[in-house]
Amino acid sequence: MKQFFDNLSWKLMAFMNGRNGMDTLARWSFWIGFACMAIDIFANSLILTFISWIFVGYSLFRCFSKNIATRALENAKFEALIRGPKAKAARANERYEQRKTKKFFKCQQCGQELSVPKGKGTLRVTCPRCGAQTTMKS
Repeated sequence: MKQFFDNLSWKLMAFMNGRNGMDTLARWSFWIGFACMAIDIFANSLILTFISWIFVGYSLFRCFSKNIATRALENAKFEALIRGPKAKAARANERYEQRKTKKFFKCQQCGQELSVPKGKGTLRVTCPRCGAQTTMKS
């Protein structure tokens, strides 16, 4: 039985050789399809079922595609599209983790997000972007 699984893994690697595999766009489309399927369990909607199968099918198409150059361009465009929201979520997560040690505020002139350590009294803060000075109580 062990030999069967060893051979199976080699055959799977040989099959996937020269194929695109799971990239970021394929993962996102798979999870969107999976989420639609989970919602469809409760909603019992034919349209939602169709949408979920389209997303999962597109994910499999991307995974098994041999046109790697085109899939790489599509994936690069998708990653450029989600780069902004991803960075915003990372900043929000970092801000949440530092909420006990730092106080966050925005510069009144340029809108740059600044931080000061908590518990240090009244501080004079200079914005690195525009040079505006603000007095802030930490």
